[in-house]
Amino acid sequence: MIIVFRIFLILIFLTNISKANITDDIINNLKTTENIQFKFKQTSGTIIDTGNCHLQFPGKLRCQYDGNEGKEIIVTNENLYVVKHKFKRKYRYPINSSPFSIILDKNKILKNLDKINSTSSNDLFHIFEIRTQDGIFVKIFFDKKNKILKGWETISFNQEKVNFLIINPKINVATQEKFEVPNYNNF
Repeated sequence: MIIVFRIFLILIFLTNISKANITDDIINNLKTTENIQFKFKQTSGTIIDTGNCHLQFPGKLRCQYDGNEGKEIIVTNENLYVVKHKFKRKYRYPINSSPFSIILDKNKILKNLDKINSTSSNDLFHIFEIRTQDGIFVKIFFDKKNKILKGWETISFNQEKVNFLIINPKINVATQEKFEVPNYNNF
């Protein structure tokens, strides 16, 4: 009985060391990441969208959606803009109390990763859940092989689960991205 108990304790100890090493690798990769260019797949309810994005830490994101609407998401530090070029319209949403306030600020991710004692995983990702005191909830996915950011899961403004997967990421690519919002005067 004592031998079984010792084996159990050793397995728990080794599992905790393994999780700490995974978290350390993710933290080290994230610290050196300044920007990511990638394709994406976004699933919200029964709607699946695809396109291309450029994320620049801290606080900037531009995603151009495939399709004929000319839909684009632009995040510039404090606001998220949904732009529909076909209709020459833009809609502004503050991000200060949204998951983007964490996702687009690697220092907030790093701060929260240090606090998290456990992580879950599936066949592809290490998954970290972050819940803030002001009610923000986000699951952040990191690739199991190379420990880089691979996506997130959030709850949308209309309370639907949104999965956002990063496909073919390119880290720290030289870019001239301006993150400029078009001057459509509809609000």
